Amino acid sequence: MGADESLEVLGVTAPQESAYRLLLSHPGCSIPEVSRQLGMSRNSVHAAIGGLERLGLVSKGPGQEPAFFPVAPDVALEALILHRQAELERARAQAKQLMDDFNEGRKSEPPGMVEIVSGAEAVHRRFEQLQRGARHRVQVLDTPPYAGLGGTPNRVEMEALARGVEYLGIYDRAALEAAPGTINAIARYVAAGEQARFLPRLPFKLATIDTDFGYVPLAVSQPDIARFMVIRPCSLLDALFYVFDILWERATPIMLGEDGAVGDGGPSPDAR
Repeated sequence: MGADESLEVLGVTAPQESAYRLLLSHPGCSIPEVSRQLGMSRNSVHAAIGGLERLGLVSKGPGQEPAFFPVAPDVALEALILHRQAELERARAQAKQLMDDFNEGRKSEPPGMVEIVSGAEAVHRRFEQLQRGARHRVQVLDTPPYAGLGGTPNRVEMEALARGVEYLGIYDRAALEAAPGTINAIARYVAAGEQARFLPRLPFKLATIDTDFGYVPLAVSQPDIARFMVIRPCSLLDALFYVFDILWERATPIMLGEDGAVGDGGPSPDAR
């Protein structure tokens, strides 16, 4: 059973889920029977079924060695889902209160408009975090250097595209030549909805997230990605958006052919 099929997100542990699934197909089992069929100790089964009772997923029959019966999933799991939704709404309200406190603190001591992120791993992790927070649009200038090999799949982008975030990417020739898998990766992004374009040369790496953040190297000439800046709304961020818009207008669209391969969308050889 894969992580996507697990009930862990509803607060059901792996042993509890195993016991619940067994009872769905074999209702009326006792703790010794569940222990024997799952190969778990009786103490573990007792703890698992006790947890299922508290979650409302099983009911207990009478007797010294009671049998246990599963509650129908459409009823039991819906109750857990509604409970989890209520918890998330409470967390959302708490986040709003914390944001109010944060804004109140900014009045007395406004934060700097630039945050420095150091270390390749921290740079990569911060970029993923920014993408996960995107609501409308992410714009990227893609050019080396990279943390690893070019063409490494950006799973966070695929997730964001799936939830409706618009991605605009401009690729440098050096990015296309960075690794054999780069073209295939771009083809997957374009197929998933990314708007991709190409330029022979880009001035620097850049990502903008909605109208809230810019993400650029601390120095254009740095040979690695060990230090980046997060730019919050200010005139510098406006300038970064302007640079992206100018480059976007000059770039050549990258489109997929009928065979799914990447093409540049430019004129035919005869037209050239």
